[in-house]
Amino acid sequence: MAAPERRGGHGMRRNGSVLRQGESSGGVMQDCTIQISVFGAFDIKVDGVSQHLGVSAATCSLLQYLICYNDRPARREQLTEMFWPQTCVERRRSSLNSAIWRIKKALKTTPLLGLDATADWIRLTGVRAPQVLIDFVGLENAVDGLRGTAEPAAAGLDSLIRALDTCSGTPLDGLDDEWASIERERLSALHMRGMTIAMHALAGLHRYDEALDMGRRILVHDPYRECAFQEMLCLHVLNGERAKALQLFDRFTAALEGDLGIEPMAETRALRDYLASDQSINPSADQHLELSTIESIWQPDVGALLATIEHARDAVRTRC
Repeated sequence: MAAPERRGGHGMRRNGSVLRQGESSGGVMQDCTIQISVFGAFDIKVDGVSQHLGVSAATCSLLQYLICYNDRPARREQLTEMFWPQTCVERRRSSLNSAIWRIKKALKTTPLLGLDATADWIRLTGVRAPQVLIDFVGLENAVDGLRGTAEPAAAGLDSLIRALDTCSGTPLDGLDDEWASIERERLSALHMRGMTIAMHALAGLHRYDEALDMGRRILVHDPYRECAFQEMLCLHVLNGERAKALQLFDRFTAALEGDLGIEPMAETRALRDYLASDQSINPSADQHLELSTIESIWQPDVGALLATIEHARDAVRTRC
């Protein structure tokens, strides 16, 4: 099942009447803040207080689905087939109606949020109001704000780091539905992309300790992500920790050999020899790699870090 695109409107409609953002169905403006978490344990908080929703199983999965795909209505028939595939048509429809009733009841404690259900369509309302903070939406916005920028603003970088800190834990944890597996993969990739952008931005600002911390977070999520490991080797050198870079390489090599029975890529081995020599690649290591061509085989960010290392070395040699 393909995951729908997510971009779109902020309008809210409840019981057929259009509501202004921040206004409840009773016409009273709501000043509270609602936080919705799909990373880690699913939670909805009102002014920092978790709400007891009283939903479980398929109903809880349906609610999280409507949150993740909140920009468009969902067809009733599609939902019945997704969440109750093993039952007859009438039973499916009855189960969906019961789930809708439970969700509406659960959302009574959360101002702004509601469920708009017609004969054919279902849609969660209010989730794009400015007072409603969804963890993955904040991360999407922060990543989009920094993507492709040559020199990210400190404010944008800090916003990204805060969003990454908010999105801790496994997304949609505990859900085994097919839609959740697809969305979990997308959200995990988004989180990894955010950490990578943050690491590059911190390195560009010469905040090497923080960049290394972000690199460690990447390797916690994906211990064998070799492109991130290569960048961490360079960052250690730029931070004046060449010995740590070589020790890190030895540990990484041992983990690869012990867990997977493989050795690091030729590029990673060549990088290790290059950093160890402080001059150029050890000719006895990988004969097919030369200093003149080494940067052409890296991803761009490793090449940029190598160039920075060379610039720093040239500056030291000039002073000497």
